[in-house]
Amino acid sequence: MKLTFLGTAGPDQIPSPFCDCRTCTHARKNRGYDLRKRCSYLINDDLLVDMGADLYAACSMYDISLIDMKYALVTHSHHDHFYAQNIKQRRLGYHHQEILPELLFAAPPSVMTLLDVAAVNDKRIGLKRRPVLPFDTFNMGPYTVTALKATHIPSIGDAVNYIIDDGNKKVLIASDTAVYEEDVWLYMENAELDQLVIECAVGVNTHLEAAQTRHLSVNGVEMMINKMREINAITDHTSIYVTHFTHKHCLPHDEMNAIFKNMGAQCAYDGLILKI
Repeated sequence: MKLTFLGTAGPDQIPSPFCDCRTCTHARKNRGYDLRKRCSYLINDDLLVDMGADLYAACSMYDISLIDMKYALVTHSHHDHFYAQNIKQRRLGYHHQEILPELLFAAPPSVMTLLDVAAVNDKRIGLKRRPVLPFDTFNMGPYTVTALKATHIPSIGDAVNYIIDDGNKKVLIASDTAVYEEDVWLYMENAELDQLVIECAVGVNTHLEAAQTRHLSVNGVEMMINKMREINAITDHTSIYVTHFTHKHCLPHDEMNAIFKNMGAQCAYDGLILKI
């Protein structure tokens, strides 16, 4: 399995155009790994997880074509994870292709509502919808997908994280979420993930307890990792990368990476390709 990080930031990217904090200023000066677009992940060449507002820019920067994309998963309805105009550009007449392959699109009901609000015509863009609720397990071609209930903003209600299993390797993309509720851990016992991708939007601001009811700080990341080890959801062979950073609460890349190293994890960056 190949996993490409198309973006590793939260909703206002790094640097934010309206901010001169230390993290944003450092990113403008040093660029490199400190420049972060909003989160999106490509598995192999055919499965896209989330499609926020920066998707097109990321594809251009990293020589990514979505012509072979057959499957799409969306975690929830926030704009940094789903921007409906991206999918509308798929329709015939907007590109050179004369045949439009079917795209199996799986997402919670709130995302499907955004498709309707944006007047997406499923037939014109070759879309086949598959509504998802927490704890659903379903097949997408060669992949078996399990939707875990995310601990995220209650007004959304249906935000999920995904375990993706291709029959050989198994990855969990855990964003956006705070520490999982008890019923989620039951689904993760003995999962023995090969790859964990986990968010850290609250970063080093560990005293901001309100934010940690919907996102993870470094303390929350450590708590999640320890719990996963305890129930054999991850093992000594599991690779762990942290993503979904915000400029307001997160330090520059190298400093965050040093923190995660002590947890047996690494800091993801835009354009990173993992061979799992």
